[in-house]
Amino acid sequence: MRTVFEKDLKLWVLYDRYGALLSPKKREAFEAYYGEDLSLAEIAEDTGTTRQAVQDLLRRTCQELRQFEEKLNLLRSREENLALIDQIGSCADPARREELLAALKDNL
Repeated sequence: MRTVFEKDLKLWVLYDRYGALLSPKKREAFEAYYGEDLSLAEIAEDTGTTRQAVQDLLRRTCQELRQFEEKLNLLRSREENLALIDQIGSCADPARREELLAALKDNL
């Protein structure tokens, strides 16, 4: 089971990659809650909305970030490329190294 910290870290990684695709309102709420550690009530007060509205907005924002990754797979591709680079760096066999380089080029 993942800890809250791991879950938040994953969301930050997704936000770092896809945050620019969110509306300004969603970016502001996400940064206030996850970055500034403001409570839902504090964000609601700052934005003139209800705590429930902020909670719903954050839920939709996180859902949207996950959907971006499902559709675009930028993080998964990056992780695969980094794994290939690690393998290339530790590979002594020239033929295998060429194979790995070709796989890396295919991923790019």
